[in-house]
Amino acid sequence: MFLGCTLILFQAMNPILASALIPGWGEHLTGHKNQARTFFIVEGALWTAYAGFKYTGTKMESSSRAFAVDHSGANPAAADAEYYDVLEDYLSADEYNLEIERDAGLYYPDDPRRQQEYIRENGYFGADAWEWDTSANRTHYWQTRRTAREHLQRASFMIGFAFINRLVSVLNVALLSGQDKVGLETREGKFGLYYKF
Repeated sequence: MFLGCTLILFQAMNPILASALIPGWGEHLTGHKNQARTFFIVEGALWTAYAGFKYTGTKMESSSRAFAVDHSGANPAAADAEYYDVLEDYLSADEYNLEIERDAGLYYPDDPRRQQEYIRENGYFGADAWEWDTSANRTHYWQTRRTAREHLQRASFMIGFAFINRLVSVLNVALLSGQDKVGLETREGKFGLYYKF
């Protein structure tokens, strides 16, 4: 019964709204099966690519953190993303902390107490300290994280392309319907597409 009600609801849905939800659905409802198939394939490819890029980026990020723990003594319990960013740029926590000490002197030149607070708040000490065993391993870590970031960025692009796919499908269905519901508004001070419900 649920399946029957769902099918009736799908068939009764406005093709414009259907295409906004799932690109190609509006074309399917209006009888343009080949165009619908094209939009379905594009949508499936976009979400498959999204899942692939997201999975690969996440795995590479996780792998790079394990590599940092093994080759620099980084704290495996650290969850702060900035901590792992800093590991890319400095061979050791001592090197990073020296820069923090210089910054503290610049920010609070006449206030040693505030300098110490700044160093404590922004430096990495104790369990958070690290020192890379070789420069080559730090470079490998940086390259792995860079590639992970690229994959995660590509995943976010797929979401944008999915939005564009919906927009194109909506416009396509509006044009296929051949009604005056969709048009281009060019009045003085206004320019854009409109849709009359």
